[in-house]
Amino acid sequence: MVGLAVAALGAFPAAAQQPGQPPAAEPRELIYCADLMTPAEREAYRASMRAARTPQEHAAVRQAHRDRMHARARERGVDVLQCEPHRQRLRLRGGAP
Repeated sequence: MVGLAVAALGAFPAAAQQPGQPPAAEPRELIYCADLMTPAEREAYRASMRAARTPQEHAAVRQAHRDRMHARARERGVDVLQCEPHRQRLRLRGGAP
């Protein structure tokens, strides 16, 4: 009986989702310069991205955010390359891809 129950549970791994995690069908986009933002600002950015309906609107939201983060990084004396994901920073600095 126990073996049957274990086998039945193993047959449905997709149904067991961890609480508090986004659904697997909606991967989250990495937010540019997220470490320079408050949690409320990150949620506001995500809400703006969800509200954008066309690829052009998404691009406009991303570009406006990127411009704000560049200004914030300059104000704080942070190298804007720190905003890039690790692999991107390596490639921009001439390291391995």
